[in-house]
Amino acid sequence: MARVVAEDSSLPVSRAAACASPTLGQLLKCVSDVRKEVTGDDTPVHHVVDICGSIDTRPLPFLLSFSHLTYSVRVTNKVGLPSFFCRRAADPVSGETLSSGTKTILCDISGEARDGEIMAVMGASGSGKSTLIDALANRMAKGSVKGSVKLNGEELESRLLKVISAYVMQDDLLFPMLTVEETLMFAAEFRLPRTLSKSKKKLRVQALIDQLGLRNATKTVIGDEGHRGVSGGERRRVSIGIDIIHDPILLFLDEPTSGLDSTSAYMVVKVLQRIAQSGSIVIMSIHQPSYRIMGLLDRMIFLSRGKTVYSGPPSNLPFFFSDFGHPIPDSENRTEFALDLIRELEGSPAGRKAWWNSTNLGRH
Repeated sequence: MARVVAEDSSLPVSRAAACASPTLGQLLKCVSDVRKEVTGDDTPVHHVVDICGSIDTRPLPFLLSFSHLTYSVRVTNKVGLPSFFCRRAADPVSGETLSSGTKTILCDISGEARDGEIMAVMGASGSGKSTLIDALANRMAKGSVKGSVKLNGEELESRLLKVISAYVMQDDLLFPMLTVEETLMFAAEFRLPRTLSKSKKKLRVQALIDQLGLRNATKTVIGDEGHRGVSGGERRRVSIGIDIIHDPILLFLDEPTSGLDSTSAYMVVKVLQRIAQSGSIVIMSIHQPSYRIMGLLDRMIFLSRGKTVYSGPPSNLPFFFSDFGHPIPDSENRTEFALDLIRELEGSPAGRKAWWNSTNLGRH
């Protein structure tokens, strides 16, 4: 993965100020200046820039923080009426009328994610996992989400977020008759700077193939129901590769392991770990990770009906449930135990009340 070191003389800020607390604007300006100098094009490509110019060159950290994210939608409920009420033309069925209200999908969600780490959003179906990913990736209607999302302490504007991020959907929309290499090269032609030479684009594609662990499948067609091709896990990794061809700072994924067997799912998350360790922030939703996948995660947020139940490292999850009075047995998968317990508690008013009262305990 390309890494560019900027010289001190090219920076408008002092060395001391830059090294002490680089702002997002300074970071991105350095990236833009160096990129333009190298490629002659302003099209975004993610480079890690050392703005201190010291001999001990280390990538500057990125921190994505989000505070008090809240999202509600208007809902229409059917309300039964006594039969002696006359039905208006607007009423859907005799004896029913409509009443409108709001339903909270996300309620006061806060947290942070760092480069070099994977943050997983978990919860039962309908808990708000995908909605939170969409909110962080700014894929919601403008103004519909309350709260703030910041990168290195500065608000993320929509235009900037599109430049430095990538979003991978659940569905793999690929051309079945192209090979893995052709698919990634096709993405490179369209998403990398026009001024970047074909040889450099090929180098980027080859580096990405190695990063995705697809070297043995380079010349294999994607395939479909009628044509044998790559495996399901390899397809998913190709889909990820298409979206990270430009080396984004932020990578959002909506259930990237959905529909995969345990081994393929593990390989996908292992690739995401390598992407994170190369300098990106990886945030994904996942339904029920295996024990091995849990070992690859750095942070997790557990949601229940749009609220944060637990936020912190996976290693602290047993302590949280022990404090709550439900220790996780050694023989149990932590996430399976947590999901089953959440569903059980959500099913009773007393359980829900106890659960919400414990929410503050889970924010480590």
